[in-house]
Amino acid sequence: MPRMPMWGVLRISPFDKLLEHAQKVKECVSVLRDCLTTYCDGDYGKSEKLSEKVIELEHEADLIKSNITAHLPKEILLPVDVRIFLQLLSEQDSILDFAENTVVWLHFRKTKVPKEIKDDLLNHLYKVLECIESFEKVIFHVKEVISFTGSSKLRDKIKETIKEVHLKEWEDDQIGRTFAKKTFNLAIDPLSIYHLLKLGDLIGQIAKHAEHAADRVRTMIAR
Repeated sequence: MPRMPMWGVLRISPFDKLLEHAQKVKECVSVLRDCLTTYCDGDYGKSEKLSEKVIELEHEADLIKSNITAHLPKEILLPVDVRIFLQLLSEQDSILDFAENTVVWLHFRKTKVPKEIKDDLLNHLYKVLECIESFEKVIFHVKEVISFTGSSKLRDKIKETIKEVHLKEWEDDQIGRTFAKKTFNLAIDPLSIYHLLKLGDLIGQIAKHAEHAADRVRTMIAR
């Protein structure tokens, strides 16, 4: 008879809650996309409301994170190093933190986004969302692989998707650099330039932490 992993006796696997947390990450960044789009269109009222939704989702994710850490097994071992598991959770949480920081920073002032950089700014965030979507694919199957029920084919698929996360982050980095260069050369006031440059940097940090989270998964499944 196949031996059930020790953590299988738990009523709720920490990996189930980890996926729930990751899904909240994707939802949060999706709302951030809508928030930035409306801001770029000059609809600051709608953008403010969407920013409140981002903050609400970040709080909901914090509750999930607290639930995970409060119910991690103390006497029953996880099938992975608990430190790696917590690092993964922390990186996912950082994605949410930077999404929240982005909308907070965005609404410190009403900066009109010049048409010369509007597409670059939006493409910056769209690529970040692609990176998050690839990361969610990684998380979706991680429990199956960790519990030894996943095939080697699935393990290889996850590794390929992790590479995809890295590629999306690299592509976003290139978009971010183009955006920064164009912004530096705009004939607008310095405060607006600073506001936009900092905004671009915050957006880029979201993709970087998705990449870091994917690397934690790679460490988990490495054998």
